[in-house]
Amino acid sequence: MPGLIETDDATPSHVFRDFSIAHQKLELDLNFHQCSISGKSIITAVPDSKELRVLRFNVRQAKITRIAVNDVDLSKSEWTYADPYVNYKLHTRSSVYQHHVMRQKLELSQPLPHSRDRDSGHPAPASLANEEELVIRLPNRIQVREMNLNAPLTNGHNSSSEAHLVTDSIQTLADGSVIKYEPLRIRIEYLLRDVRDGFHFVEAGQNLKKFPCLFSITGPQPGFAASAFPCIDSINERCLWDISIRCPTTLANAVKPKTALQDLQSLGISDYGVKILGIDRDDREMIVLCSGDPTGETVDRQDPSRKTVSFSCTSPLSAQQIGLVVGPFERVNLAELQDNQQEDEANQGAVEMYGYCLPGRVEELRNTCLPVPRAFDHIIKKYGSSPFRSFSLCFVEELQSEVTFFASLSICSAHLLYPEDIIDPAEDVTRKLVHSIASQWIGINVVPKEPSDTWVIVGIAHFITDLFMKELSGLNEYKFRLKRQSDRVCELDHSRPSLSRMGTILHIDPSELEFMALKAPLVLYILDRRITKTTGMPRMPSIISRIFLRTTTGEIVKGELSTDYFQKICEKFYHAKIDDFLNQWVRGAGCPSFRATQRFNKKKIVVEMLIQQTQGDISLSRDLEPDHFLRDVKEEFQEVDADPVQNVFTGPMTIRIHEADGTPYEHIVDIKEATTKFEIPYNTKYKRLKRTKRQRERERNEAGLEASEAQEDALVYCLGDVLHSEEEIRDWRIQEWSPEQESEMSQEHYEWMRLDVDFEWIATLQFSMPGYMFVSQLQQDRDVVAQLEAIQHMDSYPAHPLLSSIMVRTLMDRRYFHGIRTAAAKSLIKHAKQEVSYIGLFHLRKAFEELFCLPPPNNRMPRPNDFSNRATYNVQCAILRAVAQVRNNEGEAPLDAKTFLFDKLNLNDNSINEYSDCYYVALLLRSITDALTARREVPVDDAAMDFERSEEEELEKSCLTAIDRVRRVDEWSSSYQNLSTRAALDCQRRLSRAQMAPIDAVHLLQYTRCGNYDQLRVNAFQNVLRCDIFKSSELLTWFLCSASQDPSPWVRDRLRQSFANTLARVSMGLDKKPEVPVQGDALVIEQEVSTEAMRSDQARKKTISGATEALKKELGSHSALAELLWAAVNSSRLRLNEVQDFLDICKLLYDEHDDGMVVLKRPRFWRARHIGKGLLLFSQTDKIRPLPSRPIVTRPAPVISNAKPVLPKEFSLPTPLQPAVPDSMPPPLTVNGEGTRKILKVKIRNPSTGNIEGM
Repeated sequence: MPGLIETDDATPSHVFRDFSIAHQKLELDLNFHQCSISGKSIITAVPDSKELRVLRFNVRQAKITRIAVNDVDLSKSEWTYADPYVNYKLHTRSSVYQHHVMRQKLELSQPLPHSRDRDSGHPAPASLANEEELVIRLPNRIQVREMNLNAPLTNGHNSSSEAHLVTDSIQTLADGSVIKYEPLRIRIEYLLRDVRDGFHFVEAGQNLKKFPCLFSITGPQPGFAASAFPCIDSINERCLWDISIRCPTTLANAVKPKTALQDLQSLGISDYGVKILGIDRDDREMIVLCSGDPTGETVDRQDPSRKTVSFSCTSPLSAQQIGLVVGPFERVNLAELQDNQQEDEANQGAVEMYGYCLPGRVEELRNTCLPVPRAFDHIIKKYGSSPFRSFSLCFVEELQSEVTFFASLSICSAHLLYPEDIIDPAEDVTRKLVHSIASQWIGINVVPKEPSDTWVIVGIAHFITDLFMKELSGLNEYKFRLKRQSDRVCELDHSRPSLSRMGTILHIDPSELEFMALKAPLVLYILDRRITKTTGMPRMPSIISRIFLRTTTGEIVKGELSTDYFQKICEKFYHAKIDDFLNQWVRGAGCPSFRATQRFNKKKIVVEMLIQQTQGDISLSRDLEPDHFLRDVKEEFQEVDADPVQNVFTGPMTIRIHEADGTPYEHIVDIKEATTKFEIPYNTKYKRLKRTKRQRERERNEAGLEASEAQEDALVYCLGDVLHSEEEIRDWRIQEWSPEQESEMSQEHYEWMRLDVDFEWIATLQFSMPGYMFVSQLQQDRDVVAQLEAIQHMDSYPAHPLLSSIMVRTLMDRRYFHGIRTAAAKSLIKHAKQEVSYIGLFHLRKAFEELFCLPPPNNRMPRPNDFSNRATYNVQCAILRAVAQVRNNEGEAPLDAKTFLFDKLNLNDNSINEYSDCYYVALLLRSITDALTARREVPVDDAAMDFERSEEEELEKSCLTAIDRVRRVDEWSSSYQNLSTRAALDCQRRLSRAQMAPIDAVHLLQYTRCGNYDQLRVNAFQNVLRCDIFKSSELLTWFLCSASQDPSPWVRDRLRQSFANTLARVSMGLDKKPEVPVQGDALVIEQEVSTEAMRSDQARKKTISGATEALKKELGSHSALAELLWAAVNSSRLRLNEVQDFLDICKLLYDEHDDGMVVLKRPRFWRARHIGKGLLLFSQTDKIRPLPSRPIVTRPAPVISNAKPVLPKEFSLPTPLQPAVPDSMPPPLTVNGEGTRKILKVKIRNPSTGNIEGM
């Protein structure tokens, strides 16, 4: 099957250019009232050939008004412009069944991955696959002249300053070649109306309740910069920039034009902002932020309501790295957030850091950006000086992605802001902000040379971020996150392209970049671990610092980093080749899966081990996931083939054996084959140590030794040594090791064994080892990764009171890292089963009462909330989530679990807590709903069950009342981001679907109106989707109209993702209610399922083709859906990538039809009326002509011959020459009854003589 990824030979040859960009001057005039931009782009192009006659640029959605080259205006015949936003449209009579035609036209507008001309080395313009956007043909009056450095420039550069500017720009060209030809100065004036890409206007109004704002938008593929201004839209085409932005001076001038403001002032309405927008000042200044350094700000003398702000970029940047923001922002100097010592150290870097936010959110900005100065100082100290002299963080509304970064500017979503009393999103938000800072070094200053090198850029940026988070949060948090990240990569890295190939398909779906950001830094981490094993210290920070240094010195040309160059630097530090490593982890796909077995050989006194790689044996058939369904569909449509799974991964693996005396011994094994057998020597001859304090005390008492005498036998480090007193064992129902188990453990020759101690592999490990050895690993190994691996291995064992006792001791031991304690709480769910008397549920409840409730007998009453300790708060939330997941054998939540959760919600007290409990309350609401919706479908005729059911019904009513109370309270006193209302709506919708709450879609629609908080609107829409939306054409119309017409791109994006998720659930049958068996008198009638039905049901859950077929059966005949989808595709607000997503949905639902309805107007009779002076007035009547005036005759098609016509040697005209007179010639006109004939003069050229003869 042909793949999407093609070689350079497949790239059309016409896209390569023979000129370079040296400088670009950009002038923008913003009109907030009309949401339009008039711009002027002056591009200085340096020819590479004297034969240059054609200039190609990227321009989109623009109306070009003027083009001049060297101040010579060009006529429209000398340039052509193809706007993809116009060309992809179909005729008005088209339908959803012609989606393939629009897809074909849209593919012409999709940018190709940037490639490079092999001869000149210049980047190819990443414009269109089959056609150019703007093509300028140089007329003969404009010639390319050879460069004379001693003479002044004459190509339209009249001033010496411009000549000096161009000369400086030329010197910045990175190839180092001598400039042979004089630069060309291309001037393009244009107008942007109905802006979709490149920029986004935040519309202000009374219903929207938002401030007017403009900001740049970008994406992983080219096309966004070209939608903002004419340029070469390639990440590798860099030049110097001068930017001037003309905009309103104040907020009032931005909201209404000058004339409207004068009318308002004449009516006595001066405070326009208070009456319309609800703001405190209408004279708030409009702030302009842009990439580069500010050079000046002037107020227009003729129109004082407008000003011009200028910026200059002293280092070469690509068009995709130019960003700007304009709005009524408030500014905070982020350097003031540092303490005195940090401020003194930061002054050495001399980097200005500012944060900007919309009015009224300054305190949130200060709290959110608190770690930013520290992160900047950390990166400067570790990796070198900043590539830019200033850096700005600006938080805006309606930003589609959470963070977008440009040169010296990061634009962030206002959703990331949080106040001081909110702690839950702190870590994730900090990580995103730090990544945007690291991207200034790697991502802006250093860029990928080819799309296949994108993984290096993404990996290094996230690697730098992780190292700072390690300094901020600690080593345990760092390693615990890496382990979780590794497990996630192993889970997702199936049927995917390699990291190298993935760089060319990032435009298909945002999840492609998310996976690369997940795996790439892990690959760098394990590479660093292998280098550390050889050199004795981590080298990756030094490697990254060396890359930045060589970029500054120009050794890395134009800052373009390739995989080969990265490999070269790594090998200098490693002193070894890493070709095999890159081939396996970067150019290859998949992750290894190890299965290891061990046994002790008493004769040889060695440990025999066998390690097998089983990733090749794992079936690739996996269940589809609704969240990734649209990505899978896109890859299927784009014919993206997954790379084959590698059968063998090679490299060193460190194995550690903790022998009987507690001493760890490490052994390095070189994995080279799929099956590796080896022997590990045994060193200890002493007896095995006792694991627990209770065992040691028992042995000491039996031997009659004092505590001081037995001190040598005590373990130096042992966790989980809690709940050992007789009273605690009785109260907590703790089960200890049996004498048989202790005897078996005493015969073992080592405590435990562990694979991949140094974390050099991204792999799944299955190690056959007795359970008590994993307990020793959990309790005695200091490494949090080892502790987490022990819990994960013990989760594979069946429910048992002993394991539950071990997990609750882990949960109650405060010395454990909080991630291990939360993992232990989650593990207790498995031991909350009927066969073990719900011992896991008892331990969860007992732990919560001990940690967070009043002492007995009031242990049901929780203590007032105290979230000052983040680790304790995480454990508290983990216990509640675990209790909500407890189920009996019938799949129903026990009544005790429901009552426990309801009590914690009903008795929640946050009166003395300095932090908000909105996240905690939302967790309680969702946990209660999880427990309530897990109910028995088939009623059971049992008196005892009826009594229990009546108790549950009373509890359900109380829970419904509590959930609605939280929602109503939040309407009066809003929580952070309306979190309580959003959680309550989710719970009410789920309970309604379970037929436990009388909630319908009308109740949810009130929250979907414009003017409500964006996240609340999206949440309400998502709940409306799950209310059988395809059965209501009104709801479907409202949803798809909002998904295609809403002014917020963030709302449109989330609604589109939610709609795709709903289609995925329909295609996989996830929301299909199970059929309830028909109840007879004493007989239950079960429907027999055929083998074919079972096969199709499996296919729809595992394959895209099966899911597509099932979806077409479900919704393919939905006429209202077809009309609404096609209307959404033709929306005037959608960007091209949004149109592509809707077309993918159309292809998913409907077959391709090449036929269509042709509508013709039926002919009508005409009426003629003489109006005098020989003039007749013809008009069409309403009378339809049903029959043709002449019979329709079908003539045979003419036979086309390839032979050339042969003329006779002598050609003579007929004599006399007379024109042919048709039989149907009208009668001659009569004037006063006398007939007259109009004489027709005919002139004919004789082909033999060439003479003209006439009559």
